[in-house]
Amino acid sequence: MRLRLVLFGLMGTLACSAGSEEGDAFSGSEYLFVWATDSDSADLNFLAVLDADPTSDTYAAVLTTLPVPTEGRTRGHHTEHRMPAGGHLFANDFGTGKTYVLDLTDPLAGSVADSFMTAGPLASPHSFERLSGGNVLATFQNEGAGNTAPGGIAELDPSGDMVRWASARDGGSAVRPYSLAVAPELDRVVTGSADMRGEVDVRAVQVWRLSDLTLLATLSYPEEWGPAAEPRLLADGETVLVSTFGCKLLRVVGLETEDPTLALSYEFGGTSCALPVVVGDLWIQAVPNAHGLVALDVSELGSPVEVSRVALSEDDWPHWIALSPDERRIVVTGYAGTRHRVLLIGLDAPSGNMYVDTAFSAGGDGRPGVSFDRLDWEHGSTGPADPHGAVFSRSR
Repeated sequence: MRLRLVLFGLMGTLACSAGSEEGDAFSGSEYLFVWATDSDSADLNFLAVLDADPTSDTYAAVLTTLPVPTEGRTRGHHTEHRMPAGGHLFANDFGTGKTYVLDLTDPLAGSVADSFMTAGPLASPHSFERLSGGNVLATFQNEGAGNTAPGGIAELDPSGDMVRWASARDGGSAVRPYSLAVAPELDRVVTGSADMRGEVDVRAVQVWRLSDLTLLATLSYPEEWGPAAEPRLLADGETVLVSTFGCKLLRVVGLETEDPTLALSYEFGGTSCALPVVVGDLWIQAVPNAHGLVALDVSELGSPVEVSRVALSEDDWPHWIALSPDERRIVVTGYAGTRHRVLLIGLDAPSGNMYVDTAFSAGGDGRPGVSFDRLDWEHGSTGPADPHGAVFSRSR
Protein backbone atom coordinates (compact mmCIF):
# COMPACT_ATOMS: atom_id res chain seq x y z
CA MET A 1 0.00 0.00 0.00
CA ARG A 2 1.36 3.38 -0.99
CA LEU A 3 0.92 5.19 2.29
CA ARG A 4 3.46 7.84 3.09
CA LEU A 5 2.14 9.01 6.41
CA VAL A 6 3.88 12.35 6.46
CA LEU A 7 4.44 13.15 10.09
CA PHE A 8 1.45 14.74 10.04
CA GLY A 9 1.76 17.18 7.49
CA LEU A 10 1.21 19.53 10.25
CA MET A 11 2.67 22.16 7.98
CA GLY A 12 -0.74 22.47 6.40
CA THR A 13 -3.00 21.66 9.30
CA LEU A 14 -1.19 23.65 11.97
CA ALA A 15 -0.76 26.63 9.71
CA CYS A 16 -4.54 26.94 9.63
CA SER A 17 -5.28 26.22 13.28
CA ALA A 18 -5.24 29.01 15.78
CA GLY A 19 -2.58 29.37 18.41
CA SER A 20 -0.60 26.68 20.14
CA GLU A 21 -1.12 24.42 23.10
CA GLU A 22 0.26 27.19 25.29
CA GLY A 23 -2.73 28.91 26.83
CA ASP A 24 -5.12 26.23 25.64
CA ALA A 25 -8.32 26.49 27.64
CA PHE A 26 -9.07 22.77 27.89
CA SER A 27 -8.01 20.22 30.43
CA GLY A 28 -7.21 16.60 29.68
CA SER A 29 -10.90 15.55 29.61
CA GLU A 30 -12.35 14.57 26.25
CA TYR A 31 -15.64 15.99 25.02
CA LEU A 32 -17.60 15.99 21.83
CA PHE A 33 -19.49 19.20 21.03
CA VAL A 34 -22.53 18.58 18.81
CA TRP A 35 -24.49 21.45 17.26
CA ALA A 36 -28.14 20.42 16.95
CA THR A 37 -31.42 21.74 15.58
CA ASP A 38 -34.83 20.98 17.04
CA SER A 39 -36.30 18.51 14.54
CA ASP A 40 -39.54 20.41 13.98
CA SER A 41 -37.86 23.83 14.24
CA ALA A 42 -40.38 24.79 16.91
CA ASP A 43 -37.81 25.15 19.64
CA LEU A 44 -34.28 26.44 19.96
CA ASN A 45 -30.93 25.25 18.70
CA PHE A 46 -28.56 23.82 21.26
CA LEU A 47 -25.06 22.51 21.71
CA ALA A 48 -24.88 19.06 23.30
CA VAL A 49 -21.72 18.16 25.21
CA LEU A 50 -21.02 14.43 25.06
CA ASP A 51 -18.49 12.43 27.06
CA ALA A 52 -15.89 11.29 24.51
CA ASP A 53 -13.44 9.70 26.97
CA PRO A 54 -13.44 5.93 26.27
CA THR A 55 -12.15 5.24 29.79
CA SER A 56 -15.00 7.14 31.45
CA ASP A 57 -17.93 5.48 33.21
CA THR A 58 -20.20 7.94 31.42
CA TYR A 59 -18.74 7.42 27.94
CA ALA A 60 -21.28 8.51 25.28
CA ALA A 61 -23.51 10.28 27.81
CA VAL A 62 -24.95 13.72 27.09
CA LEU A 63 -23.35 15.61 29.97
CA THR A 64 -25.04 18.96 29.42
CA THR A 65 -26.61 21.18 26.79
CA LEU A 66 -26.21 24.82 25.91
CA PRO A 67 -29.53 26.22 24.63
CA VAL A 68 -29.27 29.00 22.05
CA PRO A 69 -32.49 31.04 21.72
CA THR A 70 -33.35 31.74 18.08
CA GLU A 71 -36.04 33.55 16.13
CA GLY A 72 -37.49 32.15 12.92
CA ARG A 73 -37.14 28.75 11.32
CA THR A 74 -33.89 27.23 12.53
CA ARG A 75 -31.39 25.14 10.59
CA GLY A 76 -28.33 24.46 12.69
CA HIS A 77 -25.58 23.74 10.20
CA HIS A 78 -21.78 23.99 10.09
CA THR A 79 -19.43 24.55 12.98
CA GLU A 80 -15.70 24.83 12.63
CA HIS A 81 -14.08 21.47 11.90
CA ARG A 82 -11.53 21.66 14.72
CA MET A 83 -11.84 23.17 18.18
CA PRO A 84 -9.82 26.42 18.34
CA ALA A 85 -7.19 26.73 21.03
CA GLY A 86 -8.99 29.69 22.62
CA GLY A 87 -12.18 27.68 23.20
CA HIS A 88 -14.50 29.97 21.20
CA LEU A 89 -16.31 27.98 18.50
CA PHE A 90 -18.21 29.39 15.49
CA ALA A 91 -21.57 27.60 14.96
CA ASN A 92 -23.88 28.54 12.10
CA ASP A 93 -27.67 28.53 11.84
CA PHE A 94 -28.30 28.83 8.13
CA GLY A 95 -32.07 29.02 8.60
CA THR A 96 -31.88 32.32 10.46
CA GLY A 97 -28.65 33.47 8.79
CA LYS A 98 -26.95 33.92 12.14
CA THR A 99 -23.64 32.48 13.35
CA TYR A 100 -22.95 32.17 17.07
CA VAL A 101 -19.62 32.42 18.85
CA LEU A 102 -19.84 29.83 21.63
CA ASP A 103 -17.56 30.23 24.64
CA LEU A 104 -16.56 26.67 25.58
CA THR A 105 -13.54 27.49 27.71
CA ASP A 106 -15.44 25.63 30.42
CA PRO A 107 -16.91 22.78 28.35
CA LEU A 108 -19.62 21.99 30.91
CA ALA A 109 -20.69 25.60 31.43
CA GLY A 110 -20.64 27.11 27.96
CA SER A 111 -22.24 30.38 26.93
CA VAL A 112 -23.02 32.44 23.85
CA ALA A 113 -20.24 35.04 23.65
CA ASP A 114 -21.39 36.80 20.50
CA SER A 115 -23.19 36.42 17.18
CA PHE A 116 -23.16 37.91 13.69
CA MET A 117 -25.12 37.74 10.44
CA THR A 118 -23.10 39.83 7.99
CA ALA A 119 -19.62 40.98 7.03
CA GLY A 120 -19.93 44.28 5.22
CA PRO A 121 -22.51 43.60 2.47
CA LEU A 122 -22.05 39.82 2.69
CA ALA A 123 -24.81 37.70 4.24
CA SER A 124 -25.67 34.04 4.87
CA PRO A 125 -22.42 32.82 6.45
CA HIS A 126 -21.75 29.14 5.90
CA SER A 127 -18.28 27.64 6.58
CA PHE A 128 -15.22 28.62 8.56
CA GLU A 129 -11.47 28.05 8.59
CA ARG A 130 -9.28 29.28 11.44
CA LEU A 131 -6.12 31.22 10.45
CA SER A 132 -2.77 31.08 12.22
CA GLY A 133 -3.26 34.33 14.16
CA GLY A 134 -6.65 33.30 15.53
CA ASN A 135 -8.88 35.08 13.02
CA VAL A 136 -11.41 33.14 10.94
CA LEU A 137 -11.88 33.05 7.19
CA ALA A 138 -15.54 32.48 6.34
CA THR A 139 -17.65 31.91 3.24
CA PHE A 140 -20.84 33.92 2.78
CA GLN A 141 -23.39 32.72 0.23
CA ASN A 142 -24.93 36.07 -0.71
CA GLU A 143 -24.38 39.77 -1.00
CA GLY A 144 -27.35 41.77 0.27
CA ALA A 145 -30.77 40.46 1.20
CA GLY A 146 -32.26 37.31 -0.28
CA ASN A 147 -30.51 35.11 -2.80
CA THR A 148 -30.11 37.56 -5.67
CA ALA A 149 -26.35 38.10 -5.80
CA PRO A 150 -23.18 36.06 -5.26
CA GLY A 151 -21.59 36.33 -1.84
CA GLY A 152 -17.89 36.14 -1.08
CA ILE A 153 -15.35 35.49 1.65
CA ALA A 154 -14.45 37.53 4.72
CA GLU A 155 -11.83 37.51 7.41
CA LEU A 156 -13.35 37.88 10.87
CA ASP A 157 -11.79 38.41 14.27
CA PRO A 158 -12.47 35.82 17.01
CA SER A 159 -15.63 37.72 18.02
CA GLY A 160 -17.04 37.64 14.50
CA ASP A 161 -16.30 41.28 13.64
CA MET A 162 -15.23 41.86 10.05
CA VAL A 163 -11.58 42.56 9.28
CA ARG A 164 -11.88 42.54 5.47
CA TRP A 165 -14.09 41.04 2.76
CA ALA A 166 -14.06 40.26 -0.96
CA SER A 167 -16.77 39.47 -3.50
CA ALA A 168 -17.15 36.21 -5.40
CA ARG A 169 -18.62 38.09 -8.36
CA ASP A 170 -16.80 37.10 -11.54
CA GLY A 171 -18.52 38.36 -14.68
CA GLY A 172 -21.94 36.73 -14.95
CA SER A 173 -21.13 33.83 -12.66
CA ALA A 174 -23.78 33.01 -10.05
CA VAL A 175 -21.31 31.48 -7.58
CA ARG A 176 -22.54 30.81 -4.04
CA PRO A 177 -19.42 30.19 -1.89
CA TYR A 178 -19.90 27.04 0.18
CA SER A 179 -16.84 25.71 1.98
CA LEU A 180 -13.13 26.52 1.83
CA ALA A 181 -9.54 25.41 2.27
CA VAL A 182 -6.58 27.64 3.10
CA ALA A 183 -3.05 27.00 1.80
CA PRO A 184 -0.90 29.53 3.71
CA GLU A 185 2.41 28.41 2.19
CA LEU A 186 1.08 29.19 -1.28
CA ASP A 187 -0.85 32.33 -0.23
CA ARG A 188 -4.03 30.74 -1.56
CA VAL A 189 -7.64 30.04 -0.61
CA VAL A 190 -9.91 27.61 -2.49
CA THR A 191 -13.71 27.78 -2.25
CA GLY A 192 -16.46 25.60 -3.63
CA SER A 193 -19.87 26.72 -4.88
CA ALA A 194 -23.17 25.16 -3.82
CA ASP A 195 -26.36 27.10 -3.18
CA MET A 196 -27.84 26.08 0.18
CA ARG A 197 -31.25 27.15 -1.12
CA GLY A 198 -30.90 25.01 -4.25
CA GLU A 199 -31.86 27.83 -6.58
CA VAL A 200 -28.81 28.93 -8.59
CA ASP A 201 -26.23 26.16 -8.40
CA VAL A 202 -23.27 26.57 -10.72
CA ARG A 203 -20.38 24.19 -11.26
CA ALA A 204 -17.31 26.15 -10.19
CA VAL A 205 -14.30 26.26 -7.89
CA GLN A 206 -12.75 29.62 -7.06
CA VAL A 207 -9.12 30.38 -6.21
CA TRP A 208 -8.15 33.47 -4.19
CA ARG A 209 -4.95 35.08 -2.95
CA LEU A 210 -4.94 34.85 0.84
CA SER A 211 -2.85 37.95 1.53
CA ASP A 212 -5.29 40.42 -0.05
CA LEU A 213 -8.36 38.23 -0.84
CA THR A 214 -8.04 38.91 -4.56
CA LEU A 215 -10.16 36.51 -6.62
CA LEU A 216 -7.71 34.94 -9.08
CA ALA A 217 -9.82 32.39 -10.95
CA THR A 218 -13.28 30.89 -11.32
CA LEU A 219 -12.84 27.35 -12.64
CA SER A 220 -15.89 25.82 -14.34
CA TYR A 221 -16.41 22.10 -14.88
CA PRO A 222 -19.08 19.71 -16.27
CA GLU A 223 -22.62 19.94 -14.89
CA GLU A 224 -22.81 16.21 -14.15
CA TRP A 225 -20.00 16.42 -11.58
CA GLY A 226 -22.32 18.17 -9.14
CA PRO A 227 -21.79 21.30 -7.02
CA ALA A 228 -18.37 21.77 -5.43
CA ALA A 229 -18.72 20.91 -1.76
CA GLU A 230 -15.62 20.66 0.41
CA PRO A 231 -12.03 21.66 -0.48
CA ARG A 232 -9.28 20.32 1.78
CA LEU A 233 -5.53 20.92 1.96
CA LEU A 234 -3.40 17.78 1.85
CA ALA A 235 -0.51 17.07 4.19
CA ASP A 236 2.06 18.44 1.73
CA GLY A 237 0.71 21.94 2.39
CA GLU A 238 0.49 22.59 -1.37
CA THR A 239 -2.27 20.39 -2.81
CA VAL A 240 -5.99 21.05 -2.54
CA LEU A 241 -8.59 18.44 -3.48
CA VAL A 242 -12.31 19.26 -3.71
CA SER A 243 -15.15 16.81 -3.17
CA THR A 244 -18.38 17.44 -5.08
CA PHE A 245 -21.97 16.57 -4.31
CA GLY A 246 -21.79 14.42 -7.43
CA CYS A 247 -19.24 12.24 -5.58
CA LYS A 248 -16.31 13.32 -7.73
CA LEU A 249 -12.90 14.27 -6.33
CA LEU A 250 -11.22 17.17 -8.13
CA ARG A 251 -7.64 18.41 -7.90
CA VAL A 252 -6.62 22.04 -8.29
CA VAL A 253 -3.63 21.96 -10.63
CA GLY A 254 -1.17 24.86 -10.58
CA LEU A 255 -2.59 26.28 -7.37
CA GLU A 256 0.57 28.32 -6.84
CA THR A 257 0.06 30.13 -10.15
CA GLU A 258 -2.50 32.73 -11.20
CA ASP A 259 -3.81 30.39 -13.90
CA PRO A 260 -4.86 27.18 -12.08
CA THR A 261 -6.96 24.42 -13.63
CA LEU A 262 -9.06 21.49 -12.41
CA ALA A 263 -8.49 17.77 -12.95
CA LEU A 264 -10.79 14.87 -12.10
CA SER A 265 -8.92 12.61 -9.68
CA TYR A 266 -11.46 10.03 -8.50
CA GLU A 267 -15.12 8.98 -8.64
CA PHE A 268 -16.79 7.53 -5.54
CA GLY A 269 -20.12 6.81 -7.23
CA GLY A 270 -23.56 7.94 -6.14
CA THR A 271 -24.65 11.38 -5.03
CA SER A 272 -24.51 13.77 -2.08
CA CYS A 273 -20.93 13.05 -1.01
CA ALA A 274 -20.16 15.77 1.50
CA LEU A 275 -17.44 16.21 4.10
CA PRO A 276 -13.99 14.60 4.06
CA VAL A 277 -11.11 14.53 6.52
CA VAL A 278 -7.39 14.31 5.70
CA VAL A 279 -4.97 12.19 7.74
CA GLY A 280 -1.46 12.06 6.29
CA ASP A 281 -1.89 10.52 2.83
CA LEU A 282 -5.46 9.41 3.58
CA TRP A 283 -8.49 11.19 2.18
CA ILE A 284 -11.53 9.86 4.08
CA GLN A 285 -14.88 10.69 2.50
CA ALA A 286 -18.49 10.41 3.67
CA VAL A 287 -20.21 8.46 0.86
CA PRO A 288 -23.97 8.15 1.36
CA ASN A 289 -24.46 5.55 -1.37
CA ALA A 290 -21.91 3.34 0.40
CA HIS A 291 -23.73 4.01 3.71
CA GLY A 292 -20.37 4.71 5.26
CA LEU A 293 -16.89 6.17 4.86
CA VAL A 294 -14.32 5.42 2.16
CA ALA A 295 -10.56 5.94 2.68
CA LEU A 296 -8.29 6.70 -0.27
CA ASP A 297 -4.51 6.71 -0.44
CA VAL A 298 -3.84 9.98 -2.30
CA SER A 299 -0.03 9.83 -2.23
CA GLU A 300 -0.13 9.44 -6.02
CA LEU A 301 -2.30 12.40 -6.95
CA GLY A 302 -3.06 11.16 -10.44
CA SER A 303 -4.34 7.78 -9.26
CA PRO A 304 -5.85 7.63 -5.74
CA VAL A 305 -6.48 4.10 -4.50
CA GLU A 306 -9.16 2.92 -2.09
CA VAL A 307 -7.54 1.29 0.94
CA SER A 308 -10.56 0.66 3.16
CA ARG A 309 -14.16 1.48 3.90
CA VAL A 310 -16.48 1.16 6.86
CA ALA A 311 -20.19 0.46 6.52
CA LEU A 312 -22.82 1.82 8.88
CA SER A 313 -26.44 0.63 8.78
CA GLU A 314 -28.16 0.25 5.41
CA ASP A 315 -30.40 3.26 6.05
CA ASP A 316 -27.56 5.54 7.22
CA TRP A 317 -26.66 8.58 5.11
CA PRO A 318 -23.42 10.06 6.51
CA HIS A 319 -22.82 13.74 5.81
CA TRP A 320 -20.70 15.59 8.41
CA ILE A 321 -17.43 14.06 9.59
CA ALA A 322 -14.68 15.57 11.74
CA LEU A 323 -11.40 14.20 13.07
CA SER A 324 -10.26 13.89 16.69
CA PRO A 325 -7.04 15.69 17.72
CA ASP A 326 -5.18 12.38 18.04
CA GLU A 327 -6.41 11.40 14.54
CA ARG A 328 -7.75 8.07 15.79
CA ARG A 329 -11.48 8.79 15.70
CA ILE A 330 -14.01 10.36 13.36
CA VAL A 331 -17.39 11.72 14.40
CA VAL A 332 -20.29 11.20 11.97
CA THR A 333 -23.69 12.86 11.63
CA GLY A 334 -26.06 12.75 8.68
CA TYR A 335 -29.52 12.14 7.31
CA ALA A 336 -32.06 9.32 6.88
CA GLY A 337 -31.13 6.63 9.44
CA THR A 338 -28.41 8.90 10.79
CA ARG A 339 -30.72 11.90 11.18
CA HIS A 340 -31.02 11.63 14.97
CA ARG A 341 -27.70 9.91 15.77
CA VAL A 342 -24.06 10.73 16.40
CA LEU A 343 -21.57 7.95 15.68
CA LEU A 344 -17.86 7.49 16.24
CA ILE A 345 -15.58 5.64 13.84
CA GLY A 346 -12.24 4.29 15.00
CA LEU A 347 -9.29 4.80 12.66
CA ASP A 348 -5.92 3.08 12.39
CA ALA A 349 -4.07 5.64 10.28
CA PRO A 350 -1.07 3.51 9.24
CA SER A 351 -3.32 0.89 7.62
CA GLY A 352 -6.31 3.11 6.88
CA ASN A 353 -8.62 0.59 8.55
CA MET A 354 -11.81 1.94 10.12
CA TYR A 355 -14.42 0.43 12.43
CA VAL A 356 -17.63 1.50 14.17
CA ASP A 357 -17.09 2.25 17.85
CA THR A 358 -19.94 0.17 19.28
CA ALA A 359 -19.08 1.23 22.84
CA PHE A 360 -20.08 4.79 21.94
CA SER A 361 -23.80 4.12 22.29
CA ALA A 362 -26.65 5.65 24.26
CA GLY A 363 -30.38 5.96 23.73
CA GLY A 364 -31.73 2.46 24.20
CA ASP A 365 -32.49 1.67 20.53
CA GLY A 366 -29.78 -0.99 20.29
CA ARG A 367 -27.93 0.77 17.46
CA PRO A 368 -24.40 2.15 17.66
CA GLY A 369 -24.16 5.84 18.37
CA VAL A 370 -25.85 8.37 20.62
CA SER A 371 -29.52 8.88 19.86
CA PHE A 372 -30.90 12.43 19.67
CA ASP A 373 -34.41 11.01 19.22
CA ARG A 374 -35.47 11.81 22.77
CA LEU A 375 -38.00 14.01 24.53
CA ASP A 376 -36.01 15.38 27.44
CA TRP A 377 -32.80 17.38 27.46
CA GLU A 378 -31.10 19.28 30.23
CA HIS A 379 -32.52 22.53 28.83
CA GLY A 380 -36.09 21.15 28.69
CA SER A 381 -38.49 18.77 26.95
CA THR A 382 -37.94 20.02 23.42
CA GLY A 383 -38.12 16.62 21.73
CA PRO A 384 -36.00 15.02 19.00
CA ALA A 385 -33.09 16.95 17.51
CA ASP A 386 -31.02 16.77 14.34
CA PRO A 387 -27.26 16.88 15.03
CA HIS A 388 -25.11 18.42 12.32
CA GLY A 389 -21.78 20.12 13.01
CA ALA A 390 -19.72 18.18 15.56
CA VAL A 391 -16.21 18.74 16.84
CA PHE A 392 -13.94 17.12 19.40
CA SER A 393 -12.50 19.15 22.26
CA ARG A 394 -8.79 19.79 22.14
CA SER A 395 -6.64 17.33 24.10
CA ARG A 396 -3.20 17.74 25.56
